[in-house]
Amino acid sequence: MKKFLVIAATIALGLSFSFAEGEGAKGKGKTPVDPAKKAEALIKQLDKDGNGTLSKEEYATAPWAAKAKEKGGEGAIDKIFASRDKNKDGQLDKDELAAPRQHAPGKGGKGGKGGKSKAAN
Repeated sequence: MKKFLVIAATIALGLSFSFAEGEGAKGKGKTPVDPAKKAEALIKQLDKDGNGTLSKEEYATAPWAAKAKEKGGEGAIDKIFASRDKNKDGQLDKDELAAPRQHAPGKGGKGGKGGKSKAAN
């Protein structure tokens, strides 16, 4: 009987720790990734000419490019690239890649359809 109580108590204690850890992480989702480190990794992966930036052609080889073309048509990569290329030099540097992506107006980004908040409708 003692052995049973010890095992039951151990299981209950283990479950309570698991539950507490789960509650502490609730709402946080994945561990946040530093945007600058993510941009560096992307450049390292896609920069074929080694200049430290990404051309539109290099950017278009990213894993998500095919899906973007499928969803948005042939000009999708051009639009995404242009929205990120803030200095309009035809290259995406680490800062441009690390910056939060802006949704095009009317595409249903934050605030719903048309880029307007629901309160404004």
